[in-house]
Amino acid sequence: MTCHSRFNFNTVYLLPFCALICISPAVFAVTLIQATEQAVSTNPEILEQLDQKLSRDSEIRQARAGYYPRVDITAGYGTETSDNGSTRVTKHGHSRSMNRQEADIILRQMLFDGYETSSETARHGHRADSANFQLINLSQEVTIDAITAFINVLRTQKLVKYAQDNVEIHEKIHDQVELRASMGADNQGSLNQIIGRLNLAYSNLEAEKNNLQDAITEYEKVIGVIPSDALEEASFELEFPADFKDTMNKALENHPAIKAAQSDINAVRMQQRTSRSNYYPDLELELGSEWADNQNGTRGHDNGHYAMINVRYNLFQGGADKARINKDAHLINEAQRRLDVTRRKVVKAVELAWNAYESSNKRVEFLEKYVGATIKTRDAYEQQFKIGERTLLDLLNTENEIFSAHSENIKNQYENILARYRVIDSMGILLRELQLSVVTEEKLEP
Repeated sequence: MTCHSRFNFNTVYLLPFCALICISPAVFAVTLIQATEQAVSTNPEILEQLDQKLSRDSEIRQARAGYYPRVDITAGYGTETSDNGSTRVTKHGHSRSMNRQEADIILRQMLFDGYETSSETARHGHRADSANFQLINLSQEVTIDAITAFINVLRTQKLVKYAQDNVEIHEKIHDQVELRASMGADNQGSLNQIIGRLNLAYSNLEAEKNNLQDAITEYEKVIGVIPSDALEEASFELEFPADFKDTMNKALENHPAIKAAQSDINAVRMQQRTSRSNYYPDLELELGSEWADNQNGTRGHDNGHYAMINVRYNLFQGGADKARINKDAHLINEAQRRLDVTRRKVVKAVELAWNAYESSNKRVEFLEKYVGATIKTRDAYEQQFKIGERTLLDLLNTENEIFSAHSENIKNQYENILARYRVIDSMGILLRELQLSVVTEEKLEP
């Protein structure tokens, strides 16, 4: 039973872990998809990036506020003492004190601001797009790390099991040789040989156990929980690209890291357009009403209403506008260089992933034949050993070769699965192909 839905590139809020829904009541094995969802939904770096994305969404709404009218209300009450021409002609003498009160309401509507509001809205939109693609890219990095950790645990678990089987085989041979030595059929040299190989088998087992503990530690670090005893066997069932050229083209077209860098360039271009807005006049409609009592030494009301169109045009401010535009031009070049660096990194990642896939894919057939040949050799040597045509050393050597062949074959099988996932990851479409579900902003609220 699966619980993932189609990934939406327009929304990148990642769904909390749904393992409790996905796991069958009868089977509690954790699947690869469940492990990756757990890793992505709880990773603190992803959650930090998500907050940045949401913050930039709010900046878009903040920039759009420039299109709407602004309304200000002020009011005041207090005592005023005035000494002016109006008070000097009264019987009170040179000054007059009264209780002053006033209120006004002013509505201002931007009519033209040199394209500043439209430029700022577009700039923050590109910044939000960049954060969105960075979130996708970071989520993919965590996803491939989770897949790697999951597969490494499976691989080392199988290697530990095989090392245990190898120990049992050597213990069986040791018991047989020890019995033959007690009966005089084998000498002490043969017994020493099997004791040495048995201890080597013990050593190999301990080494694999240590590797398993390392894999479990890495799993807990990436996914956030200790792996259960039952991990469902991993496989690769995604659509695979036709060839290397197809892989590279899709990577350069779809990779979120490249799209984030392109969005950064667009954002800085809009920033330069904002800087150029200072070369234009600002045009504003202003509507206001004023209410006042007892001001400037005159008792009574002083009310008024007005409608105005205000123009403000800065003629000179020390060359700051030109310097700001030049600064933005250099920032555009800087962002372009980052895009070039990002493209190179993507190209390198595709090449490394594809080479690893091809290498492991070619080794599959060779290693399977190698395992089959060593097993046949061991069986033949075992029969020949029983009739005295082969020495114990020959038999032990074949057992060690079988162990090495099986170990290499197991490693390569999982390396091949991982290499396929890495190819999809290098294309920048891993989340989409895995069909990871998404979560809305509301679900993140406490």
